[in-house]
Amino acid sequence: MTYLAIDLEMTGLNVKRDHILEIGALRMEDGKPTGEFSALINPHSVVPVTITQLTGITQEMAEAGEELADVLPRFLEFAGELPLLGHNLSFDYSFLKQAFVNAGLPFERTGIDTLKLARRYLPGEQKKKLTELRTLFDIDTGAVHRAVSDACAAALVYERLYADYGSTDPDYFLPKPLVVNIKKQQPITIPQREQLQRLLSENPDKISEPVDVNHLTRSEASRLIERLLHS
Repeated sequence: MTYLAIDLEMTGLNVKRDHILEIGALRMEDGKPTGEFSALINPHSVVPVTITQLTGITQEMAEAGEELADVLPRFLEFAGELPLLGHNLSFDYSFLKQAFVNAGLPFERTGIDTLKLARRYLPGEQKKKLTELRTLFDIDTGAVHRAVSDACAAALVYERLYADYGSTDPDYFLPKPLVVNIKKQQPITIPQREQLQRLLSENPDKISEPVDVNHLTRSEASRLIERLLHS
């Protein structure tokens, strides 16, 4: 089977408030990688210290990254119509779907979630995080919590589980439709931008982190305005 193993790194866990930092993908054919996609994204927001500690992606690295709008068409071309595979796939897919919806691009996919496979076939006491499965299956693909490396690890987990259980339960290893409820995030309005620029200039000490006003969504701008008005 041919599929696209994917992994994303983000600035946090909330698809409405956080941003994609890195996209990694491997085209897998008959259990072997035949193509690789990797892009570091400028989130135009702060990279939390906890994320840097987890991934190794610093604020400086992120700010040197590409624009998401430039990366998405390339990723779409690389992905083609292939089904996706990932560990806790719905989480990564929700961020991708949000990005494509915001960009006005279609992105409907089927997929395979290796977390669901691990929960179905591995003993209950076995921890199911990808880092734990790397250890269990003696998988070494390089850095942990970097997108291409984790995408490769998820693919190897799938191949191992398929080798052990695929012949007796083949349908469970096939791609299923991926469904997430995503609404387009509207960009900041001109009045919001003008109000924020005024508030930031009048209250330089209220916000410690840098703010890229032009890349805020309407809801992000509203939250920041409220924060500045009431802090």
